[in-house]
Amino acid sequence: MKTINKYIIALFLFWLSTFAWSEDVSIHLKWYHKFQFAGYYAAIKQGYFKEEGYNVTLVEGGPDNSHVHQLMNHFSQYAVVGSESLNALALDSPIVIVASFFQHTPEVLMTLKSNNIKNISQLKGKNIMLADASISGQMRAMLAKSGVTTNLYKSSAYDGDVQKLIDGSVLAMYGYISNEPYQLQQLGYEVDIFSPRDSGLNFYGDNLATTKTELENNPKRLSSIRRAVIRGWNYAIEYPEEMIDYILQLKTNNPLPFDKNHQLYEAKETIKLIDANLFPIGHSSPDRWAAMLDTFNDVTGNQAVFSEGTIYNEFHRDTTWIQRLLYSSLIAIAVILALYLWNRTLRIRLKQAVNNLQKVAFEDPLTGMKNRSAMIVHIEDCRNRNKDDRYIAILDICALQHINRTMGFIKADLLIRNIANSISDCEFKNSQSYSLYGGKFAIIAQATKQEDFTKKINRLIKLIAESNDHVSLHSGAIKLNLTLDNSALTTRVELALQYAKETNDPYLVYFSKSFSEDAEARNALLEEVKQGINKQQFIAYYQPKIEYKSGRVSGIEALARWDHPKKGILGPGVFLPEVERDAELMLQFERHLIEHILSNANTIIDYFSENPGFRISINLSSIKFNQANLTSELLGVCKLHNVKPKYIEFELTESSMLANLDAAIKTSNELQSAGFHVALDDFGTGYSSLAYIQNLPVNIIKLDYSFVKKIPDDVRSSYVVEHIISLAHKLGLTIVAEGVEKKRQLDYLGDLNVDLIQGFYFHKPMDIERLLKLPMIETDF
Repeated sequence: MKTINKYIIALFLFWLSTFAWSEDVSIHLKWYHKFQFAGYYAAIKQGYFKEEGYNVTLVEGGPDNSHVHQLMNHFSQYAVVGSESLNALALDSPIVIVASFFQHTPEVLMTLKSNNIKNISQLKGKNIMLADASISGQMRAMLAKSGVTTNLYKSSAYDGDVQKLIDGSVLAMYGYISNEPYQLQQLGYEVDIFSPRDSGLNFYGDNLATTKTELENNPKRLSSIRRAVIRGWNYAIEYPEEMIDYILQLKTNNPLPFDKNHQLYEAKETIKLIDANLFPIGHSSPDRWAAMLDTFNDVTGNQAVFSEGTIYNEFHRDTTWIQRLLYSSLIAIAVILALYLWNRTLRIRLKQAVNNLQKVAFEDPLTGMKNRSAMIVHIEDCRNRNKDDRYIAILDICALQHINRTMGFIKADLLIRNIANSISDCEFKNSQSYSLYGGKFAIIAQATKQEDFTKKINRLIKLIAESNDHVSLHSGAIKLNLTLDNSALTTRVELALQYAKETNDPYLVYFSKSFSEDAEARNALLEEVKQGINKQQFIAYYQPKIEYKSGRVSGIEALARWDHPKKGILGPGVFLPEVERDAELMLQFERHLIEHILSNANTIIDYFSENPGFRISINLSSIKFNQANLTSELLGVCKLHNVKPKYIEFELTESSMLANLDAAIKTSNELQSAGFHVALDDFGTGYSSLAYIQNLPVNIIKLDYSFVKKIPDDVRSSYVVEHIISLAHKLGLTIVAEGVEKKRQLDYLGDLNVDLIQGFYFHKPMDIERLLKLPMIETDF
């Protein structure tokens, strides 16, 4: 009996183990443990890899431990690679770039500030410490663009020894922006930095890479690892000090490990390189990789051809048939060449076979249009013939991934083909059109004026929208400046397209230097907001709501203000529009503000306790309103500060509620069941409000200021206000008129039996100190 019991227990434990088993995966780092790889550590620390079903080991790199060698020989399934991967890609290796995390190059050229080198051209004839061209190709390209070609300077092999720069053995040295400058500062030396970005060269930095074998055999695992690492970098960017403490306790083979101050310096520079506010984390552009490879070829003399299959596409499909087709075509050509010696008539077949190969190399199989490789050839032809009257536009189908998920790949592919046909049929003078990747198209056309090209593109976009169930496109353009290399051209047109997406501009947008400046200003503001949140600089001002019949202060609305240390009290219009574009930061901002308001709530509630029905109103954004578990989170904050939900009212804009009516009804019911009140703000401005109001579970509606400011002089606005107030009362709702500034407005609304008045006529928003000195009842009206 005991033996049977043991057997049953063993079977049960084996059955349990099948659920706890995780597949082992290794990722080989390119160097020793430091913040440069913080996203990978975060994915382990936070359990993101475990959630995907994988047990990931990070293999520490180093000078004697080649990460690329480990990857190509399948000792590790994944590796972190930098610009040295171009050499591997150029050798037609099986490497695939899964995701690019450093959107900007970390590599720089440094000189001591005391040497007073202000221009790269001053390095002619000097000794420069450089890595091999296969690693520092963009550095050599930067030197060449400034007229410092390889025959005009002495090159010392790179060993990372900053002492050689200090003692004058070399005048300039190659290094990482996150490492050597800090070492020199600690030794008391200031440096001048020359970055390839200043010369229009901007290689990707660190990338997650794998092999084509892994992509074909384990596409699900690849997608899971990529997703977990992206989540890890998001976490590491938000909590850098936490990740540094984690890294410092890791066992390392580094003979000179970074201390915490060095790690903090590297973290600051690394976050700048990732540039998550401008680029989605993990974004990898085939255009930029192709331009990088072009630069690499120029420096090394190679003739490598970029393949789009080198860059991972999250909608990856099996393309081995293309390889089989290519091999079959090559075999067919070999046979034709052999038979050609015996029969001249076989030349026709040989010509057909060559045409087929060109079709495979320069044609997109889905649309039949010329592909990106053909576009690069055409640009080079324009460059060689000095055709400087060309413009290039990129058109991008909006929300293509959403279409793929909701309608399926077949319909998405049909949409792409339909748009490709519309573009191919357009009549542009001396134009060429191309199908790029992921629903993107390019048009290069001759035009005497920018306005002529713009009109034709906008007309084409309108035609496409009307012909394809009103699908929308974004577009960016530049004049084909042939003095710029391919990297600079593609970067600029991508910035124009990105600006069109961010502003939701339906028309063609041209690149402007201000885009870069605007992006920098926006990033600076968002960074200042993050610091402001951490330093508790965001506070609430309060505007009273007066009950018209009694004059009692029946409630207050809490409004966001920034107590800026240098600029004083700032209204939300200064910062909130930019914050709302960053959903994660907006949620962080609202969490802080709600915490702040509720921490003072009981003091305010006690002061106005004599006034029945008194409530504090808090605005919720559409981002917050659509957050999962919203009600439980708000109840948790109330419980933390011992605030009863019946004293709290949440104001939601009409547009955020009516955008998804079913979800809005569910969330609003949950809030009211928990004891909160719900108000519909800006009523009457966004949708057919009167048709929907009967279905919305709200307690209060707020009459928008756009109506109030026109009464009683504007007859139409007066009719609308009268109708809304009457309807609200018939539905048993409380109605608040906001933005009341004049006595005539107040009297008119009073005659219509409005419930509550809010506006400058009584009070402007005020801080809590002034609020707690207000009388309980207003008598001056």
